[in-house]
Amino acid sequence: MTTTSQELESFTDFARRRLASGAPEPSLDELFDLWRIKNPSHKDAAEDLAALAEAIADYRLGDRGQPAGELSRELREEIGLGR
Repeated sequence: MTTTSQELESFTDFARRRLASGAPEPSLDELFDLWRIKNPSHKDAAEDLAALAEAIADYRLGDRGQPAGELSRELREEIGLGR
């Protein structure tokens, strides 16, 4: 079985279980997004691991980032929501 066939079978199984769960019915796009979160591609997983490694290295070098409250304030101002 090819990788594409395996992924299609995995998605189909996931979608059937999700739809049978009684939870609100998501769209096909939402189902795929939910499945992809639980089943990232090898490329996506490698990119995520590289980003984490970079963030850890930055932290070890003293970069503590920006406080979440400050970031959310900037975002609210940027999109015009004020406080």
